[in-house]
Amino acid sequence: MRWLEERGIAGAAALLRRVARQRDDAVRHLGLRPTSPAYTQGGAERTRDLDAAAEAAMLRTELARFQALAERAGWVSDADAKRLWRWRDGWWELSYRRRNPKDGYPDTGWYLWGPIGSYDGEWAHRNKRPAMTEADRLITKHRAETGGGGR
Repeated sequence: MRWLEERGIAGAAALLRRVARQRDDAVRHLGLRPTSPAYTQGGAERTRDLDAAAEAAMLRTELARFQALAERAGWVSDADAKRLWRWRDGWWELSYRRRNPKDGYPDTGWYLWGPIGSYDGEWAHRNKRPAMTEADRLITKHRAETGGGGR
């Protein structure tokens, strides 16, 4: 960066410093060792840290993108025709079950299962469309109660 400043390119030097600081902040945020020369002895260690940070950041970005796409998709059919899946801060399942009180299904219809601490076989409706609407309402209600938002 001194080389840039010596040649009168101070703006580029400042930009590189800011990018390096942001990179180091991201590495620390991801739980990796700081990469500035004050903390590392060898260049190989720094390269491994930066590669791991870049890979972890890319994985987080891809996961967030996948979750956003999955949430926008709404209810998606499973290979089993009587099962639907949805992502909203966790996977939710809406499945059709026949009446069987011994197994916990008092009525024939669609039942909702969600992440741990949410619904575990909650009856939604006898028909598919109203069951999807009711399941969305129950999911929104659960998310509002647990602080997951009300989108």
